[in-house]
Amino acid sequence: MKRNIWGMLALLAVCLLAACSSYTYYSVGNANNLSQYSTFAWLPPFNNTRNPYYDNDVADQRIKDQATTDLESRGLRLRDRNPDLLVRYSIMVNTKVSTYNQPMYSYNWGGYYPSYRYYGGRGFYYRYGGAYPVYVGSEIYQVPYKEGTLIIDLIDRTTHKVIWRGYGIGVVNNPESAVNDLPKVVNGILEKLPLNKMR
Repeated sequence: MKRNIWGMLALLAVCLLAACSSYTYYSVGNANNLSQYSTFAWLPPFNNTRNPYYDNDVADQRIKDQATTDLESRGLRLRDRNPDLLVRYSIMVNTKVSTYNQPMYSYNWGGYYPSYRYYGGRGFYYRYGGAYPVYVGSEIYQVPYKEGTLIIDLIDRTTHKVIWRGYGIGVVNNPESAVNDLPKVVNGILEKLPLNKMR
């Protein structure tokens, strides 16, 4: 019974993690080179997953709309002819496993212990009667979950080199939440872009 309870608690912890929609953001690139670019255009997405969470027109449009807004707020203009930068996104969804180590106790009946005293008037034993817990080991639980990574690349059109890459990582167990969170994830990624917002 206790085993089932702890297993359910471990599963609940993962579900709560997914509900919180917590993402972590990273970026790599040369900040000094970005100021020389003024225009951009989109490349088709590089989909290395066929996960139904993201492989649809709604997800594609949300990513592009938010990224375009964020890039334009930093002084870049969307232009489909001879742009300075090409923008492409890619998505990966991997199955991960969370491991939980739950301590297990056995409850043994205690007894009334005398309160011995030593020099200084301090008690040596706690006077206690009743059941008390004794540690007997640990129970290991493993709960699978899905982790999604959204990557946004800025590519120099002339050299064909990626000059900046940003990515966000988070739990995507719920398909509806995964798609609804996309604008927030895109914004979080592009907050790492070393270009100041226009006022």
